Amino acid sequence: MPKSYLIFKWVVYSLATMLLVLLQLFVLNYIHVGGIVPFLPPMLVGAAASYEGSRASPVYALVFGLLCDLALTGAGVPAGFFTFVFTLAALFASLLAENLFSPGFLCSLMSVTVCYLVTALGRCAVYLHRGTASPAAVLLMAAKEYLVTLPCLIVVFLLFRQVHRRTTVDY
Repeated sequence: MPKSYLIFKWVVYSLATMLLVLLQLFVLNYIHVGGIVPFLPPMLVGAAASYEGSRASPVYALVFGLLCDLALTGAGVPAGFFTFVFTLAALFASLLAENLFSPGFLCSLMSVTVCYLVTALGRCAVYLHRGTASPAAVLLMAAKEYLVTLPCLIVVFLLFRQVHRRTTVDY
């Protein structure tokens, strides 16, 4: 694939990501369901992993995680948490997606689920290390967060599918 196509593709993915981050900031942060606010970042990593495979999606997750670490400094997790967890989650999700599913809604659902699970396990490790919360409480909160955010998968899936279709060139 020529370099110009590659640059164009990731610029469009970046714009789509920015649009969804704005949705998080200006809409979803004001929605509270049972005291839980929907949290889109793991969903964005999972959706990208379902389309972009094990080479490109960890790079996307690394950059996106770094930006999340810079923006969410008071999120109760150590510096570098999102960079590490999102990169690891994207790698696992993309490997599963490449080997078990063809790109589509079911593949995105599986990839997103893996990303939320890896993020939840990372949070468990942090809180267990600090001794501030029980793993059961953290996993319960993560499950609620996943379920509250899951309806957003329709929007994320449709947007990322459109980006992938319009920017991928087969040779």
